Amino acid sequence: MSGSNTRKSPNVNLTEGPVHKHLIRMALPMMVGITASMGFILADTYFIGQLGPEELAAMGFVGPIAMIIVAASIGVSAGTSSVMARASGRGDHQELTRLATISLIMAVLISLSFTLIGLLTIEPLFTMMGADENTLPMIRDYMQIWYWSPLFIIVPMVAMGAMRALGDTALQGKLMLFAALANVILDPILIFGLFGFPRLEMTGAALATLITRSGTFMAVLYYLAYRFQVIKFTREIMGSFKIYARKIMHVGLPAMGTNMIIPLSGGIVIAIIALFGNDAVAGTNVAMRIEAVTIIVFYALSAVIGPFAGQNMGAGKYDRIEKALQQCALFAVIWGGVLAVAIALVAPAITVHFSDEAAIQEVANSYLYIMPISYGAYGFVMTANATFNGLGRPIPGVVISTLRVAVFQFPLVLIAAFFLSDMRYVFAASSLSNILTGAIAYIWIMKTVRRMAPAQLAEQPAE
Repeated sequence: MSGSNTRKSPNVNLTEGPVHKHLIRMALPMMVGITASMGFILADTYFIGQLGPEELAAMGFVGPIAMIIVAASIGVSAGTSSVMARASGRGDHQELTRLATISLIMAVLISLSFTLIGLLTIEPLFTMMGADENTLPMIRDYMQIWYWSPLFIIVPMVAMGAMRALGDTALQGKLMLFAALANVILDPILIFGLFGFPRLEMTGAALATLITRSGTFMAVLYYLAYRFQVIKFTREIMGSFKIYARKIMHVGLPAMGTNMIIPLSGGIVIAIIALFGNDAVAGTNVAMRIEAVTIIVFYALSAVIGPFAGQNMGAGKYDRIEKALQQCALFAVIWGGVLAVAIALVAPAITVHFSDEAAIQEVANSYLYIMPISYGAYGFVMTANATFNGLGRPIPGVVISTLRVAVFQFPLVLIAAFFLSDMRYVFAASSLSNILTGAIAYIWIMKTVRRMAPAQLAEQPAE
C-alpha cells in the first residue's frame, strides 16, 4: 500500500497483535455509543411513560416497526463493512472509495422507500398488530413524524459500518453519545412543552428523534468525506453503481433479512401478547427497552467481530478468527450468567420508575426474571451472525435467525399463550429458543471457520 493511501485511509490493522486487545479496543467505544443509543430509546420510553399507560402501550406497538428500519440499516451496514474490511486489508483505497460512495447512495434509496411505504400503511399495519381505538390515534401522531427518520437512521448506520471496517469505532461511539444526549434534552422539552415550547406529547418524542438523528447524519457525511476521504461522486464511480451495489448486497441483503427477522418476530409476539391486554403490551415494552440496555456488550461484540473477521480473512489468518470466536463464546457464557443474576435482583427497583400501574410492573418484572437466563446464548448468536457476514457468507446467519424464530420461538410462544394462558410461559418459550439457537450458532460458525482455513492452519494449536 502506498504512503498516500495510508494517509487517506487511517485504518487500523487487525491482522497483527493480540486478538483480545483488538476486540476490547474496538468494543469499548462501541459499548459507550450503543449504551448512549439504547439510552436514547429508554429516554423515549421513560418520558412517554409519564404521559400514561395508553401512551406507553402505543410505544409497545411502535417499537418492533422502528426496529425493522434499524434492522435494514444494520443489514446494509454489515454488507458495507464486510466488503470494505477486506478492501482495507488489501490496502486498496480506490476500492474503499467506490464501496463507501455506492453504499451511501443505496442507503438513501432504501430510506426513502421505507418513508413512502410507512406513511401509506400506518393505520392498516398497526390495526393488524392489535392496536385499538385508544392507542391507534397516538401511534398515528407519532409515526407521521417518525417515518421521516429512516434517512437519518440508515445513512449514518451505513457510514458507521464503513468506519468500523477501517478499524475506527471511537468516532462512532462519540457520535452516538452526542445524539443520545441531545435526545434526552429535547424529549422533555417537546413532549411536555417546557421553556415556552408547545406540549406535543407523542408527536414531540418523534420530533426530538428526527432532529437529533439529522445531526448525526450531517456529521457522518462530513467525516467520511473529509477525514477518511472515501466519498467521491465521480462519473466513474456512478457508472459502476450496479457492480458495487451487487458486492455490497451479497452480504447486505441476507444481513437485512437476518436482522429484520428479529423485529418482525417481535411484532408478531407483541400481537400475541396484545391478547392479554394493553397492560401486558406496556409491561413487555418496558422490559424490552431495559433489556436492550443490559445487553449492549453483546451488541458491541457483534459490531466489531465482523470487521475483525473480514480483515483476517483477507490476510488468510483463520486461526485468529477461531481464537476470537472462542474468546467471545467464553465471555458470553460468563457475562450472560452475571447479567441474569444482577437483573433479577434489581428489576423491581427499575420497572417502578416507568409506570405507576402495578399490572404493568408485574409483567415487566416477569420478563426480566426469565429472559436474561438466555442472554449469553443470544449474545453469541449475534456474534456468530456478524462473523458470517464478515466472512462474506451471510446465508447461515439467515438460517440461524429463521430457526430461532420460526422453528423454536413461534410454536413455543403459541403453545404458551393459547394453551397455558400465562405470560410467564410466553417469556420462558422465547428464552428457551435463544438457548437452543445459541448452541446451533456455536457449532456452525466454528465448523465454517475451520473448513475455510488452509489445512496447515486448521491443524495448528490455538495461539
